[in-house]
Amino acid sequence: MTVAPAPLPDSGPARAAAWALAAAGTLPFFAGIADASVLGRTSLGAVHIYAAIIASFVCGIHWGAALFSPGGMALRLFVASNVAALLAWGAALLSPRPGFLLLAAVFAGLLLVDRQLRQSGIWPDWFWTLRVTISTVVIGACLWIGMAA
Repeated sequence: MTVAPAPLPDSGPARAAAWALAAAGTLPFFAGIADASVLGRTSLGAVHIYAAIIASFVCGIHWGAALFSPGGMALRLFVASNVAALLAWGAALLSPRPGFLLLAAVFAGLLLVDRQLRQSGIWPDWFWTLRVTISTVVIGACLWIGMAA
């Protein structure tokens, strides 16, 4: 008999750590905003690659969710996450302006997948809130950097 693991509870040290780590993960995006806006665009390449890696990381989270999803939904998650990862890779190959704008679209698409995971009951409320909060920051940063680049 196979039993799916229970989601993290709505409170506790693991949830607090998830929030702290996710927030820390936005710091390179803020560095990218500063670099694109006032520092002379000296490190945009590193932030560009970081954004593509983070998008791929979220795709991996979706793969993990697919392992505990019904068949049809699992297939959609596998395909959507692979398409998003390939788009993120393609964005990393572009110059900063179109690359960051494409990454903003990728992160927005990933958030739509997250919404489906929440609506299906796979994501707990606290994780959906985390994903919306962090994705909003990341999408905004990618748009800002892309327009300033």
